[in-house]
Amino acid sequence: MALFAVPALAAEEGGKVQVAPPGCSYGSPHPDAPPELAQFDFLIGDFTIAAHARRNGVWSPPRPGPTARWNGRYILGGMAIMDEWYDPDPGFDPSSPRGVNVRRWNDGSAEWDMMWVHTAGFQVQDLRARILDGKLTMWQVYPERPNFRAYFERLGPDSWQRIALAPDEAGKWQPTFKLVATRIPCN
Repeated sequence: MALFAVPALAAEEGGKVQVAPPGCSYGSPHPDAPPELAQFDFLIGDFTIAAHARRNGVWSPPRPGPTARWNGRYILGGMAIMDEWYDPDPGFDPSSPRGVNVRRWNDGSAEWDMMWVHTAGFQVQDLRARILDGKLTMWQVYPERPNFRAYFERLGPDSWQRIALAPDEAGKWQPTFKLVATRIPCN
């Protein structure tokens, strides 16, 4: 179930595309949920996403045009987190490509087990995450994608970012792409 109803088309107000309204019903963690659930709690809510590429050692300005959308909520009785991705925001394009990710902490492996499904492909991706070098770092195990990593950082109570990495010629992980999330307030 999507967190918000998708309008037929977004209205343009003052030259700015309006985003779909936030869902504002995000659930809550189960009292017996693993404490690690808090590592991804910054995803809970609705966020507009600005995309930046890394070029010549600096981040580009945000990608022009409508922003993407990322929203998250607690599922499975508060034992896991589900987040949805739309690019662009469905308030601008109701048929925008979209995906869903389910994140569950695995005590046995001491890492996050994640499953990603997207409308652009017909394959489930199996991802993992854990704290590496002080950062909540994600990688893909199936289909195997050894040249991909990404880490998440909280920027404040209403914003966070995800930085994608790729190895350089020497095998050192370098930032390549950044998604910056800004919370859409609930009214």
